[in-house]
Amino acid sequence: MLERAPDLVKIDVSGLVFRGCFKAAFKRRFPVVDPILNIPKIVEKSKGEAGIAIHPLTTGPVLLSLNANVATITLDRPDNGNRIDEEMAAALGEACRLVSEDDGLRLVVLTGNGNVFSIEDGSTAPGRSGAPVSALAIPVLVVLNGDATGPGLELALAGDLRICVPSAHFGFPGLANGVLPQDGGTQRLPRLVGPSWARDMLLTGRMVDAKEALSIGLVNRVAEQTGQLAAVLAELTAQIVGGSPLGARYAKEAVGKGMDLSLDQGLELEADLNVILQSTSDRAEGINSFLEKRGPKFTGS
Repeated sequence: MLERAPDLVKIDVSGLVFRGCFKAAFKRRFPVVDPILNIPKIVEKSKGEAGIAIHPLTTGPVLLSLNANVATITLDRPDNGNRIDEEMAAALGEACRLVSEDDGLRLVVLTGNGNVFSIEDGSTAPGRSGAPVSALAIPVLVVLNGDATGPGLELALAGDLRICVPSAHFGFPGLANGVLPQDGGTQRLPRLVGPSWARDMLLTGRMVDAKEALSIGLVNRVAEQTGQLAAVLAELTAQIVGGSPLGARYAKEAVGKGMDLSLDQGLELEADLNVILQSTSDRAEGINSFLEKRGPKFTGS
């Protein structure tokens, strides 16, 4: 942990990233970044005065990077299958905290390094990582670069959309040994695929391939080939980021909260969110851009 000038928040180099330093002050006081930290540059925020200077540090189990208004969180322990232990879960929570502090972000991409997204082997007690991911206000796109089992699948379920390679498999194999999901698997899975398919997967402990996962709604897209996953990601990213950021936030909130409400209560929530959205600059920009036959320039306000 390094301490900087009083007008800076802490700069944490022990696990993930710089933490919330003010861009102007940082550049003025430290024009040359210390090469020992292996941080070649400050990545600009898309808006606002305070920025998160982000560069992945290879010593941590989770990498957080920022490209304009898209944050990418990468599980980076491919040597153990990106297994979600307590250390990994804590790092994910910290990454989500940093993301939540940046109002300029419009999308989070969650993926893994290596040939799997995250698999369990039963060797250690799993960490709980779903809550901070599901609590993010902006959309979370989970890019499944390989198998996701046990806590890894539970983490994937905490996102909003899921895409995968054609070779990916999903399931809760630990159930065969009497290990019950403990990070939302028994609750998020039936809300996503329905109780019948959830019981099928949970009671048998069988693995579901990418084709079946698509058919039951476990994933939203399957790349035709492994090498085409990046293209699927790029297409979805452009569609989400190109739309109204406030509209996306409110749509996510309406669906998420509406799942626990009656239909009438859900309709009231939808109406309330529409009233809020109609008073924003983005709403006016959307209408004006349509009338003027041009692309909208949303600001998130």
